[in-house]
Amino acid sequence: MQTRITNIRLAHLVTGPLLALMLIRLYFLLPFPVKPDQIDWTPYSLAGVHQDLEQGKLVLISAKASWCITTWGHEYFYSQDPAVLKLVRSQPISCYQIDIAELPHHQFEAWQGYFDDISPLGVILLTQNSNHEVIKRAITIEGLYEQQLIPEIKKLRELQTEPSYRVVHIDP
Repeated sequence: MQTRITNIRLAHLVTGPLLALMLIRLYFLLPFPVKPDQIDWTPYSLAGVHQDLEQGKLVLISAKASWCITTWGHEYFYSQDPAVLKLVRSQPISCYQIDIAELPHHQFEAWQGYFDDISPLGVILLTQNSNHEVIKRAITIEGLYEQQLIPEIKKLRELQTEPSYRVVHIDP
């Protein structure tokens, strides 16, 4: 009888923490509901980005990694910044998220090239000018910390609406 009670207590001691760990893990695996006071993110899609560029939208891509708490924290704060929210909601801007930890190695290297940095984490801004040329700006995590996001979005919106002039050299 004593052995049975001990086994039951041991089972409770083991299952309680396991259940708590499973609930915590489930909490982080399920997508968080979008609050009205934060950016409504769309999962990254190359086709979606192309479509948005063709429609004249500015594209904001948040590149983060599931293993990097810093990028999650920065995205959390700038996606709730009232000035960023006002700009995103008042302009034709599409917002995408990508987890570079889920990318194959060759795509990861391409993202590194976008940032010209060892760590391809931060924000990519894309727009298309009147000649359908894509203009790209990359803002690293440090740039987000220094609040470069809003000025870069405004610059790209201006470039988007200005006519594009190319210098052509013609030999006489």
